[in-house]
Amino acid sequence: MSTATRFIHQSHASRIVFGRGRRHEAAQELRTLGVRAPLCVSSPGSAAAVAGVAASLADGALAPAATSDRARMHVPEHLVDEHVRTVEESGADSLVAVGGGSAIGLAKAVALRTGLPIVCLPTTYSGSEMTDVWGITKGGEKRTGRDARVVARVVVYDSELTDSLPRSVSGLSGLNAVAHAVEAVYAPDTSPLVAVTAGEAIAVMTRALRGLDGGWNDRDRDEALYAAWLCGICLDSTTMGLHHRLCHLLGGRFDAPHAATHALVLPFVLRHQEPWLPAAHRELMARSADGGDLCTELLRLARAFGAPSGLRQLGVGLDDLAPIARRLAQGSPPGISPNDEESLLALLRALHEGSLAPPVDSVGDRRVPR
Repeated sequence: MSTATRFIHQSHASRIVFGRGRRHEAAQELRTLGVRAPLCVSSPGSAAAVAGVAASLADGALAPAATSDRARMHVPEHLVDEHVRTVEESGADSLVAVGGGSAIGLAKAVALRTGLPIVCLPTTYSGSEMTDVWGITKGGEKRTGRDARVVARVVVYDSELTDSLPRSVSGLSGLNAVAHAVEAVYAPDTSPLVAVTAGEAIAVMTRALRGLDGGWNDRDRDEALYAAWLCGICLDSTTMGLHHRLCHLLGGRFDAPHAATHALVLPFVLRHQEPWLPAAHRELMARSADGGDLCTELLRLARAFGAPSGLRQLGVGLDDLAPIARRLAQGSPPGISPNDEESLLALLRALHEGSLAPPVDSVGDRRVPR
């Protein structure tokens, strides 16, 4: 699909254990790492899942040093401080994260401070388990970075852990994953391998999400989790751009729900970038949407799963748009479209209203409706 002749591809070596029921192998994976007393972390919604994993560890003759179900989205710094103290007081020698991006993000932040190895058992499609990206929020600002210390040593993908996910959570989390792959397609440091992986990820996840209305079966859940893994690889392999920077700003400043924000923002930022996509990338997007318009399909799916209709629903006022555009322009997020304040403000106004522009083509430096 790619004609690139110059690129650099960087990847991290996590051990992947994939299959229904394989969460019961977590104890063996920990023993292989030479650790025996993990701190198990989850968010309140995954408390039952982490209890099951803890019981499985006990069956494997391992005893968690401590458990916590206090993870929150955007990883507030005070929670990181509390859990670092828990590690010190309990003598935990590792971290087991059971849940979505909130639990995995908390485990990463603790690992950043302590250097403990992480084993992840994802229950959503966030993709965070595959990256070296960490994020911590303090004073309404979300700081992010990359560090090898937060890379999961083992990821156990067991789709049985996703069986109880509500329909809306499944859909919005899946669209969050798609955002990672879409942005990787046109990232400045993409590679032929990433492009192929992203195309497969977008196609498989959107197909799975279309089937959700009819009620998912085991194969559908497996497909979605497989696609989430691929999306996570894409996120790990490229620089995050305009889409992720905007979502981080909204999350930190307005405490916007993570997956729902990604689902809302995704079709609008993609439409904003679309006129400058190379032909090969446009073809990839069209194939992922079965020949249709991917932006329109992504917006339809977002609304079907209950994403906000616009930034207004996230508490973002009209007066907030210009400062956000200014911050985005100052940060110069990597992308292929112009990132001046005027064009970014136009993007934000469309997002505020929830009004997606029609598909466009690029002719010279002009944007022309198809």
